[in-house]
Amino acid sequence: MKAGTGLLLILLGCLVWAPSARAQDQLWALLKKPGHFVLLRHSNAPGTVPESNDMNFKDCTIQRNLDDEGRAQAVRLGNEFRKHGIRQVRLLSSQYCRAIETGKLLKLGPMKEAPVLNQVVLSRPAEMLEAGVKGLALLKTIKQLTVLVTHVTNIQAITGVLLDSGQMAVVHLDAAGEVVVDGKITVP
Repeated sequence: MKAGTGLLLILLGCLVWAPSARAQDQLWALLKKPGHFVLLRHSNAPGTVPESNDMNFKDCTIQRNLDDEGRAQAVRLGNEFRKHGIRQVRLLSSQYCRAIETGKLLKLGPMKEAPVLNQVVLSRPAEMLEAGVKGLALLKTIKQLTVLVTHVTNIQAITGVLLDSGQMAVVHLDAAGEVVVDGKITVP
């Protein structure tokens, strides 16, 4: 590699990274404007434990739960909110232990369970459709900055967006009452 080539590659890397960082900052700024909220996929919870919405939600031993990385991820998410000047939000969560724990570890305020955010199964189209309708109805009742901690399939049903564990979609409702996805926030 020639002497100037390495510097050129570094500069090009910065140019590629800059719009992404800028876009993330713009999304954080939107959260300070009325009418925007966050759909958060719970933090990392590995495993394949079979679950259903008729189980005892208080028994975390029969559910997939956050691992150490998932807990650390949730703490980082909360810290990122505070770094961007957001210290308190309304928190709504699925009744699953992994979603509740994610919400609590954010340390952004008290959390309320919302059964409408409970996990739906992708292979059941009628349930996915119903989850999308009920999720949209819930969003239409929100009047303040709210973080909804839920599952990948629920977020897909409401927005059509696929998120990784601990990833957030910033959304708002348009004049017709439809969900508009402003973008995704990923916290390293």
